[in-house]
Amino acid sequence: MKKIVVIGGGVSGLSVAWKLSEKGYKVDVVESDTSIGGLAKSIKIENYLFDIGPHSFFSEDEEIFKKVMDLFKGELDEMPKYTDRSFKILFNGKYVDYPISAKGILFQMGFFSAILCPLSFAKSYIRTSISSLLGKKIEYQNLTVKQWAIDNFGKYLYLNFFKPYTEQFWKFKTSDLSYRVIPSSKKLNFAKTLKHLLINKYLELSKREPGKLSLVQREHLPCYYPKKGYGEIANRISEQIKNNGGEIHISHEVDKIIVNSNNFFDVKTKDKTFSADFVISTIPLNRVITKIKPLHETKIIRSAKKLKYLSLIMLYLITKKKNVLGCQYCYFLDRPYNRISETNLFSENLSPQDENILAVEISCHYESETWKSSDEEIFSNCIQGIEKDNFLKKTDVINYKIIRVPSVYPIYKKDYEIHLKETEKYFAKITNFFSIGRQGQFYYGDIDQMIRIGFDTADKIIKQ
Repeated sequence: MKKIVVIGGGVSGLSVAWKLSEKGYKVDVVESDTSIGGLAKSIKIENYLFDIGPHSFFSEDEEIFKKVMDLFKGELDEMPKYTDRSFKILFNGKYVDYPISAKGILFQMGFFSAILCPLSFAKSYIRTSISSLLGKKIEYQNLTVKQWAIDNFGKYLYLNFFKPYTEQFWKFKTSDLSYRVIPSSKKLNFAKTLKHLLINKYLELSKREPGKLSLVQREHLPCYYPKKGYGEIANRISEQIKNNGGEIHISHEVDKIIVNSNNFFDVKTKDKTFSADFVISTIPLNRVITKIKPLHETKIIRSAKKLKYLSLIMLYLITKKKNVLGCQYCYFLDRPYNRISETNLFSENLSPQDENILAVEISCHYESETWKSSDEEIFSNCIQGIEKDNFLKKTDVINYKIIRVPSVYPIYKKDYEIHLKETEKYFAKITNFFSIGRQGQFYYGDIDQMIRIGFDTADKIIKQ
């Protein structure tokens, strides 16, 4: 039977190992961290569970939905208080529904925004329509956030929302970023959201086509959350792998991936060597390239180094106050943090019953001044903004914890596709090597999409 080595114990890596182990393959999962789950793990400290995120499980993929539900045998709770995810953004002192929609623009942003946004959009719509009639095609490869936002929402919303939020989050100018940093950007524009508001007010999810839902529609799917923290999904998949005869090796950092004759591999850690017929890597592209030996192509090394990832600092505020935000997620402009989520609206089991956890997300570049800041500096800097918004005081905070995650979001700079294609061409030459998942494919997706990627990769191997 073929030997499989999966590098990285995140959800995409565990999913491919899960399906292959079910088919009788000898599978070894090699994880550098002390626990599995990757960006979808829960870390227990004292009486608290801290999600790296946090997340919720939802899916329009019927196979994936059933597989995950079967893992829990009825123990997967539907989200308390909300049957769908509840997002807000603090915009000009007003809490507006997020993602930005026609409803939010017209009824939540205030009188002047309700007038200026449609006028600005109309101007852009006329301009782009004329360009289209003249036969000018959109060059998506070179399309930036700036141009995409102006074309789809008008200059007013670009200057007042898309520009400040995008540059705050990514730490790059909108003219330097590909439009793909906006989730489902091809499906999201003012005209479509206005049509949805006026014509299709209510979503008819029962009539949906799998994989065809827009961003707005996906956000309204029923959400579920494990009783023991979101990382329990990865733990349950891990149990299945072990039951099927697979092995999971934590605290094993891969040093080298030696490509032998006929593309067979020796995957080396400090203490162990794994021989493999197939290797599936889920670690960042710019890291895995440095581990492949021999590697004679300097061009691929240069391209891989151009693919960067945004880091994340998670500040968890422990408080006795509940229902602080009035929503699960709230996004912020002009603050040292990007998003705050209220975890007791995901599950009441993440903290003692009389307490609550607010998860504060701070995006930054690895080894930046923000990343190097002490825990005390991060807390002090964030609490000033939180007090300014008047929903929590420093004296309300019982304690806080900070977790740093070095590689989270692929950074879609406007030339990233050129470098990504170079790496894809290189890996295509090694037919039994796969680089998958958020880090390995340079693709930002939800957990159900990562599981799908894992299953599809397993199918490719089974067919070989």
